[in-house]
Amino acid sequence: MIEMKKLILIEFEGGFRIGRGDESDSTLPTIHSDTIHGALVYWAFKLNPEEAENFAKSLKCSSLIFQHANDFLIPKPLILDSLSLENPKRLKNANYVYLSKLSLKNPEESALMDQPVIVTNIPRNALDRNTNKSMLYFVEVAHVKPDYVPCVILEFADTYERLLMECLRILADSGIGGDSTYGFGLFNFKVVDLPKLFEQGGKYHCTLSLSVPNVDEIERLNEGYYKVVRKRGFKKDSVQVKADLNYLMEGSTFPFPIKGRGLAKIEDYFIQTSPITVAFGGDGV
Repeated sequence: MIEMKKLILIEFEGGFRIGRGDESDSTLPTIHSDTIHGALVYWAFKLNPEEAENFAKSLKCSSLIFQHANDFLIPKPLILDSLSLENPKRLKNANYVYLSKLSLKNPEESALMDQPVIVTNIPRNALDRNTNKSMLYFVEVAHVKPDYVPCVILEFADTYERLLMECLRILADSGIGGDSTYGFGLFNFKVVDLPKLFEQGGKYHCTLSLSVPNVDEIERLNEGYYKVVRKRGFKKDSVQVKADLNYLMEGSTFPFPIKGRGLAKIEDYFIQTSPITVAFGGDGV
């Protein structure tokens, strides 16, 4: 088997809604790798249950990144927040950096001060069963701004390319995230080869996915820069929440290539723990 790396360019037909896990009507402004991986694996089990588990083991997904101004925006490497800078506020307020401009020598130049996604409130009506009166409430919806193209990096074995494309087509038509019946999360997509920019070398390795370190890596976490986020998901076919899990956030940065724990099975579902990473820095830059 040959490992393939593809970039999926996404065009949402409307907005998307990704739950925060707090049972509120709020949404995240991004789509994390565990949500993307879980959605693709879900459809793989529907289409080809015999191959689905091996497909899940083969597949790695990035969280949402963006193409903009002939460049790519990735989550800000957390090592940048530790640097002594003349204008530290500019960098600390940034969530994304331009990959081609990323360096430790002039990190401010890489910072994006805009936000690729805007979260808005939309009204809805609910009917009170006791009084039969309508009740107005609001839900949050995330919209990608014009000129920003959301993208996802996928790594997988070439054996499963056909199955992956079938899963992508169904996911695009069925929607990712919540409230697909309202049209949220529906998208069109284009598949291209991963640009060489993502395969550059460097001393530091920045994660583009949520990740769970393996035993050896846990002992080395203090060599890097990271934050922990606690997440839980929701089972698509039943009214059940998944187990709470602690992940290393996207942008976690280490002086070694973090591998994670591979595919993990919890109860009756699978989670991606191994991140997609990009290397940068070294030699004084």
